[in-house]
Amino acid sequence: MATALLGLTLLPLTSVLPIRQASAANDSPHTPVSSDGSYRTVFGQPDDVIQTQNGAYVKGHPGTNKRIHEFAPSSSRTSNQSAGHLGEESVIGQDERTEVQDPSVYPYSAIVKIESDIGGCTGWLISPDTVVTAGHCVYDPNKHKWASFANVYPGRNGNDLPYGSAKARTFYSVTGWTEDGDGSYDYGAIKLNWDIGDSAGWFGYRWKSGSLDGTPENLSGYPGDKEYGTQWEDRDQIRKSTAYKLYYSNDTYGGQSGSPVYQENSRGCGVCSIAIHTNGVYGYNGYNSGTRITQEVFNNLNLWRQQ
Repeated sequence: MATALLGLTLLPLTSVLPIRQASAANDSPHTPVSSDGSYRTVFGQPDDVIQTQNGAYVKGHPGTNKRIHEFAPSSSRTSNQSAGHLGEESVIGQDERTEVQDPSVYPYSAIVKIESDIGGCTGWLISPDTVVTAGHCVYDPNKHKWASFANVYPGRNGNDLPYGSAKARTFYSVTGWTEDGDGSYDYGAIKLNWDIGDSAGWFGYRWKSGSLDGTPENLSGYPGDKEYGTQWEDRDQIRKSTAYKLYYSNDTYGGQSGSPVYQENSRGCGVCSIAIHTNGVYGYNGYNSGTRITQEVFNNLNLWRQQ
């Protein structure tokens, strides 16, 4: 029940909504939100952002490669189902995926297996303690529910955990996903409880205006139809570019949501992601697709890694 005090109406604590990041465009579907409702204010771009004529990028880092080689107990083999929302990831024609033989080697080491109460997913480090993934891997808009926990395993290979594991302490996404469930804004991030990326490394990422059609790229992650905890990849090129999505013929399967769609030797940026894999063939086209890293997505990734 609301209480009147000095002419003001006070809502009960249970009615208080999560705090959003202050923004000049609070109505933007890219408005960031977090599972705990808290942000610290960040002014401007980080010092490592490199501007280009038609975009910007941040370089990755291979890490120290210092390995732990823990082993996952059998009890950690939870369901490997996809946290799919817009459509299951798809094998297109003949399956051309190949197993990554040593995922402890960069950049595969910076790709993580995610286990959570929402489902099995993939993600990729962009700083020592920040993982990027699909929005539907951190928030279920159908149930209006954030993931309540997540464990991440960089460079996992079956039960071998070459860099150990880390736990989520905060989940991030944007209102276009959490409030509207719009696939154009299906992206998010996980803040970890320790700097596991110092050893495993992290990806660079970039935004670039205009068409990316014909750009060679790779997609690697943890599919649910293969031996649990093994990483698989497939190379292709961008087949179609739109304002918010990139389309490609890389073969994928449920569990690979959140995988990096990346260039292996991007000029200046090095190992550099250009999209976040989200869903498979649906609608009128025959391609898998991911959320394109636009300027707005780029800015949010910079914000989240600074939290």
